[in-house]
Amino acid sequence: MAAVVAVAAPRGAKHHHHTQHLFMPSPTGGQPIEAPTSRHTIWLLAEAHFDQVVSVAPVRALFARGVVYEPITPRQHPSTLVPVIPTADFHAESQLAQAIADHELATGVRAVIYDNERFANTPTVEQDNIRLSTERAAAVARAAGLQSICDFIESDRLPSGERTAQNEVPPCSIVGLNTVQQSERSTARYRAVVARDVAVIRSVDPSVPIIAGLSSNPRGTPVTAAELTADMEATAGLVNGYWLNVPAPGVGCPACHAPDPGLMAEALAALPAGFATTG
Repeated sequence: MAAVVAVAAPRGAKHHHHTQHLFMPSPTGGQPIEAPTSRHTIWLLAEAHFDQVVSVAPVRALFARGVVYEPITPRQHPSTLVPVIPTADFHAESQLAQAIADHELATGVRAVIYDNERFANTPTVEQDNIRLSTERAAAVARAAGLQSICDFIESDRLPSGERTAQNEVPPCSIVGLNTVQQSERSTARYRAVVARDVAVIRSVDPSVPIIAGLSSNPRGTPVTAAELTADMEATAGLVNGYWLNVPAPGVGCPACHAPDPGLMAEALAALPAGFATTG
């Protein structure tokens, strides 16, 4: 069953409502919204550069065939270029839980990301207890009827005695592979790293959707659009979609170059007609 799609008012529209009308309580007490099946290619791309990337005609057609998650803040509106699932992004489980409890998610949000990072964005106690924090984030999302998107837990983030496949795979609706971005300049290396992590995840959960990370602006030497295109073509049979990043320099990536949404659009537009993941 495909995920529920919700589209809010066009971004940039003038607001004549009181502030409380900009926030809607997330659904509570019901069954969680189901994640997409393998029949749907999943795309995740944040609001900041979404329209710049998706306004390119081949990319818009590509996204229209898939299931699209767009992380937004409470004061942003989802894109109207293609149907999207509005998504809230959190680096702290405590903030995620509080936002749900206080009904402070943006209008129409149907999924939440818990992105436990090795940076100050995530509280140290959550970094040091990543498995427990991820379990809590998934549980609070599930109780609110929301999908959860969490990263694969790298073994070096777990205590030495707890480095098992069961502990590395988060109990979330969708599992992301963001650290594979570090290998994206080499298609062979990227595919090998993705294949390794997918094998671990599939040993625990044969059916959970998996999305591999790709960045148009990684740390180090610049990446090319051709490299990103090749990475997607090489891994389309392994994963269910892609977590696309167009980062700007900041706490999470102080060595990143300036954002380059045009490069991401070029990479996506170069994919073959009918491109789809089958993992």
